[in-house]
Amino acid sequence: MSRSAPIPDSGGYILGDEFLGSSCTPLLVFINSRSGSQQGDLLITQFRRLLNPIQIWDLANGGPEKILKSFSVLSRFQVLICGGDGTVSWIISALEKMELKRWPPIGILPLGTGNDLARVHGWGGGYNNESLLYILKQISEAYISMLDLWELDITTVSKKGRTKKEVKAFLNYLGVGVDAQAALQVHNLRESKPNLFFSRLFNKAYYALAGGEEAIKNSCTNISEHITLVADGIEIPLPPDSQGIIFLNIDSYSGGVPMWSNGLRPKRRRRARSYSEGHILNDSKSFPRNDSIDDLTDYEFPKELSFEEKVAKLTACDKQTSCQDGLLDVVSVRGAFHLGQIRVGLGNADLLCQCHEATITLKKNLAVQIDGEPWRQSQSTLQIRRKPDRATMLHRSVADNGGVESEVTKLLNWANEKEIIDRNQYAEIMGEFSRRAEFKKVKKQQDKKKTW
Repeated sequence: MSRSAPIPDSGGYILGDEFLGSSCTPLLVFINSRSGSQQGDLLITQFRRLLNPIQIWDLANGGPEKILKSFSVLSRFQVLICGGDGTVSWIISALEKMELKRWPPIGILPLGTGNDLARVHGWGGGYNNESLLYILKQISEAYISMLDLWELDITTVSKKGRTKKEVKAFLNYLGVGVDAQAALQVHNLRESKPNLFFSRLFNKAYYALAGGEEAIKNSCTNISEHITLVADGIEIPLPPDSQGIIFLNIDSYSGGVPMWSNGLRPKRRRRARSYSEGHILNDSKSFPRNDSIDDLTDYEFPKELSFEEKVAKLTACDKQTSCQDGLLDVVSVRGAFHLGQIRVGLGNADLLCQCHEATITLKKNLAVQIDGEPWRQSQSTLQIRRKPDRATMLHRSVADNGGVESEVTKLLNWANEKEIIDRNQYAEIMGEFSRRAEFKKVKKQQDKKKTW
């Protein structure tokens, strides 16, 4: 009896669950050979010796869509991204467009300059030629962590009354003012003289020089007169000495600076006024931040708050930072010199509020940046909203052999594959587990600081 040969897909690959063992989870590796000086080229060669060559994809030769489509026929696979935050954002954007029922977990081997996303998920600030076998072992022992995805809608009205709309996405942070101005200066230098940017150390030095130049120019003074910030329907007054505001999804900025954790809370409640009905703070569709694990299970939805209570809750700035609770942490900086102090641990950002969505009105042309990609924005309205999907990330386990978090992740994957729980139940349980694991990690870090 003859058996028909498997037919390759449009990408030339023959993939399917029938080729997988019961305990096998394929790893798809994306490498940006243009990141990290010459590290990318070296990693491609090394990974091809350790894995099947079809599992290695060089992004310098084309986008990730084709290979992701081929691997998406598998019921399970993982992704390892070797590159900077920009490369990670590129892959996540491609996965969003595919509208998969279940995202593949994403690990990061950091090759960029800041690598903030890699830092908050335990993969460090940069690859230092560690053993790839050890890194592959860490990937297999990592546990799941969820990541909120954010969208920036830009509406610009020309002098002739024409409306122009543009949509951008970000993962880490969005800045308006002084931090974006310094990033824009470095970006313009990189575009005109790319040969100057050949190492992570020199890249950071250029950012420091740009910050020093901006500190002398002070081009973002009186920014509070040129920006209106509305958070969850309430206008938030900016400090009079503010020269920039930053919206944080993760508590790692510009190469590992924990802006929110080390920030200063407002000493007194600021006056605020209602901007619109908007999104109220006790919206039951968003999962609240809680101060203990018990609160997560015993949570009861609060009654309708008064306007004063909403303002107090919005600007209390007393909740734990998280990248998976649907909230942005908003801070203010007082200039390029202040920003430099924050980066070296000699200063603190001013905490403004924590919100589900925000609207920024620019009354003059200002520099804006998302995840280190800057541009000069004309007078416009910027609206920030969370996307419905969340990215599934791999968080490195600090325990040997993965620890209990890794075992729980494997258990949930097994239950889903055996159809003991369906996809919706899997997503809910995995999301809740991820939040609790994050809370536990942050609490350990806070306890360690107290002992110092």
